[in-house]
Amino acid sequence: MKSIKKRSKRLLAEIQTTADRLVVLCADLDLLQGLFETASQMGDCAAKIAEQISAAHKTEAAATLAQSAELARLADFVDMDSISLLEERIFAAQTNLEEGEIGVFFQQLLEKSETLYATLTENIQQLLTLAEEAEEG
Repeated sequence: MKSIKKRSKRLLAEIQTTADRLVVLCADLDLLQGLFETASQMGDCAAKIAEQISAAHKTEAAATLAQSAELARLADFVDMDSISLLEERIFAAQTNLEEGEIGVFFQQLLEKSETLYATLTENIQQLLTLAEEAEEG
């Protein structure tokens, strides 16, 4: 089995990549500003944890991960469920517009956002589980 340090670095890289993709998707779109900010902050947290893990000795990586304030922030983001808030905003905006092409656009945008956000939260949950395992072990 891979070490906690290697596994956490892999998950953190995946979190950063997915958060960056979500940032690019949401950039300069007023309706997506909240998700843009959330994804930016998630990526920043993952980068800080990755730095801390990289600086830690292999035997200290588990404790470093478990005690990270940024890991707690990532957990808060998962609980916040930003994608549901986005969904509400998009459907509210859509009801004010004629159904048709704009509705299809909103649905496609929502599907892409949901996919990226689900990947992001899944990786964060795996990282949280890894941190719990590290504390117990």
